[in-house]
Amino acid sequence: MSMVYEAMETPVAVRVKGVYIAESRESSPAPVVLLEDDSARIVPIFVGLSEAISIHHALSGELSPRPMTHDLFVSVLESLNASITRVLIDDLDGGIYYARLSIINSSSQSEIDARPSDCLALALRVKAPIEIQEKIMAESSINKSEVDRLTGIENFL
Repeated sequence: MSMVYEAMETPVAVRVKGVYIAESRESSPAPVVLLEDDSARIVPIFVGLSEAISIHHALSGELSPRPMTHDLFVSVLESLNASITRVLIDDLDGGIYYARLSIINSSSQSEIDARPSDCLALALRVKAPIEIQEKIMAESSINKSEVDRLTGIENFL
């Protein structure tokens, strides 16, 4: 019975709260994107530096003088009359998040396996909904005190 429930689980809508740097004594600073739902639960997703910068630029509305990779991908989709309809973070295995990018064109709809960081950078550019499975939201959310220890990425750029 639980397998049926999981298959029918409703994803939770989230928004990107911001891009931060997590600093620790044990390791070098690491970029982290925080996703927040309407209940103020926050899920951290660690990303690479270039993806963090891309997500930060999309959040702040900054445009690069030349198209960066995520901008190029959006342009290619538009030239093919395709668009991103949503992003779903649908799995967590060994600390690694997995996501799907939903794309539609005039003749078909596709779901493509992609890194959450790329999905977030693309979704922000096209204002597509971002969702995360409830199970992952419940397992991965952090408390406010952990968020307070993070530094905004703009302080590093």
